[in-house]
Amino acid sequence: MIGELAEHHPGVSIEVLEHEPEEALRLLAADEVALALTYDYNLAPHAVGTAVETRPLWSTPWGLGVRSEEAKALGGKDGAADAATIFTAFGKHHWIGNSRNIADETVLRIIASIAGFEPDMRHQSDSLDLVEELILARLGVGLLPMDRPACSVITILPLHHPDLRLRAYARTRSGHSGWPALALVLERLGRKA
Repeated sequence: MIGELAEHHPGVSIEVLEHEPEEALRLLAADEVALALTYDYNLAPHAVGTAVETRPLWSTPWGLGVRSEEAKALGGKDGAADAATIFTAFGKHHWIGNSRNIADETVLRIIASIAGFEPDMRHQSDSLDLVEELILARLGVGLLPMDRPACSVITILPLHHPDLRLRAYARTRSGHSGWPALALVLERLGRKA
C-alpha cells in the first residue's frame, strides 16, 4: 500500500513508527501522528474514549501454544471443551507474556482466574518467534495466533468459552478522518483488510 501511494499520490507522505498500542495512542492524543494502527484482544479491550475515532480492520483467533505431545494428551486441537479446561491442564507450567504490552498477560490472567489458578508469569517477549522457542525449550506456554504457520513440535490449542480474538484497528483523532490524505490512507487500509 505504501508503494502504491508513493507512486500514484506523491504528495501523500507516509512515515512509519512502530509502537505498541498504548504508545501509539499517546502519540495520537498528542497530535504527533495522524493515524495509529493498533490491536487489542476481545478479552482485554482498549478504552480509547470519545476523542478517538476507531475503524475495525480485521480480527483473528488466538490460542494457547504448547508442545504437541502435551496437546495430544488433551486430545489435540479438537480435544478440550473450553479455555478453562485447557488452562487447567497447563496450570503448573510457566507462562509467557508480552514484554511491551500487558494485554497478553491480562488475557492469560483472566482465563487462568476462570480456571481457578494464578499463572506463573515467568517469561516476557514481544517476538512470536521467541515465544515459540521458549515453548520448544519446555520453558513455558503462551498465546499464539491460530493462523501461525504450522510447526510439528508446537500445537496451538483453540480457546473457546471464552473465545480469544486479536482485533486490529485504524484509529484517528475524532473529526480528522475526512482530511483528504488521511481519508485516502483509510480507504486503502479498508480495502486491504
